[in-house]
Amino acid sequence: MSTEEHDMWDGLNIEYENAYKNNSFKKACVEEAIAMLKPGSRVLDVGCGTGVPVSKMLADAGMEVIGTDVAPNMVKHAQARVKGTFEVADMVDYEPKDEFAAVFIIYSQLGLSYADFHAAAYKFAKILQPHGLMVIGQSPADPKVSAEDPAWDETKTYVEGYNLPFWGENFDTLMFTREGQKDFLRSMGFEIVYDTFDIFQPENPKCDPEHQQYVIAQRRQEQPMTEPKPLPKAVSI
Repeated sequence: MSTEEHDMWDGLNIEYENAYKNNSFKKACVEEAIAMLKPGSRVLDVGCGTGVPVSKMLADAGMEVIGTDVAPNMVKHAQARVKGTFEVADMVDYEPKDEFAAVFIIYSQLGLSYADFHAAAYKFAKILQPHGLMVIGQSPADPKVSAEDPAWDETKTYVEGYNLPFWGENFDTLMFTREGQKDFLRSMGFEIVYDTFDIFQPENPKCDPEHQQYVIAQRRQEQPMTEPKPLPKAVSI
């Protein structure tokens, strides 16, 4: 993540929380995941922001919450208001300790390259317990990106570095198609157990309505996870 992007997230903190905290689609996905987890389960919220609403919902449900975010100001808010362990860390560099029952990646991957997200997702998949969950929220590419756009990968699974409006400005964004996001997870050995798609209007005049997809994938077998497909461009075969 660039210094400019880091400063943007650090500066938004509570303003970002207020715009997105009442997202009923996000909350419904987290509630579904909670219903599949045992109280006391150890869960990781990657890109936790201020901790509201995802980490707080998990903590209030009795989960042991570990959260990470690149923005120190956001992490300070989470530490002050949510029961859990929160630290400043980039999801690309963060090395999780022990296993987790669930990993939440809710709109925290958008500024990454596909290669970085590919590596991070595989890293987190490998530390999930059997029957563990990977929960992902994203802005799908289908409604926004024309089929001729050069940002597509050769498989038409994802676009990276796409100029998506965010907070009144263009933001270089990684987006999968709706099916591409699910196929990416299935390729590691997950089963898709929840998938929803809708339009959300953040509570801020700078923000446009957003197409949003939330997916819960469950690890069904105990054998090691496999590397996700498609492979990054540099190593495609």
